[in-house]
Amino acid sequence: MESSHHTSSSIHSDSLNLALLSSAELAMRGLVPALPKLDWQVIIKPLSELTTEVDCLDDDYHQVQAVIADNQLATSHNRQSDQASDIALEVYADGKVAAVATFSRYLEDPRNPRKSSELFYEVTLHTIYVKEAFRQQGLAASLCGLIINIARTDCDGLFRKLAQHSIQLKLWFSALAITQGGEAICDLLSEAFVEMADDVIDDLIEEGVPVRYQEPMIFVDCLA
Repeated sequence: MESSHHTSSSIHSDSLNLALLSSAELAMRGLVPALPKLDWQVIIKPLSELTTEVDCLDDDYHQVQAVIADNQLATSHNRQSDQASDIALEVYADGKVAAVATFSRYLEDPRNPRKSSELFYEVTLHTIYVKEAFRQQGLAASLCGLIINIARTDCDGLFRKLAQHSIQLKLWFSALAITQGGEAICDLLSEAFVEMADDVIDDLIEEGVPVRYQEPMIFVDCLA
């Protein structure tokens, strides 16, 4: 393993903390995908504040959660501890939860990286669940789009900060599919994650930011 002295001494981990942007802030940047109906609302919050309404969701939601908890994919790098890493997205229709997505995004701990010349940024999908009455309306796709746009904001800022220290950012997406529908969502997110990386890196190179393209690492396991 390469020495991590260069990384830890040249950049402060606090400057790399991942921000938890509100729905309003993302909307101002044009990063909140349209919901099926104008009066529906999406809320972004820490996963620790996930609404208790999920306790009343169908049994299949809780069965999926139990399987995911027992089969979490391991990571091979040290993650930076950040309160904003674990996120819940809640979609409300007529004042009640219609859909929920939970995911995490992590940055490799710059104090203990695998390589001194690069850091990993990882997005891990936990679940996307839409109540049966609200399915077939594009809600899952909208939540996927929002997850990707949050990752886009993260990556743009991290690439810029790390480039100042000659450190490259490597991207990593992981998910566990429990059902056939979940497998389709994971495929959609994987493709969108790769496209997002292409777009962000192309834009930065055009601006003259010293970054180089590396294919994102995709780890999707299927139990369906």
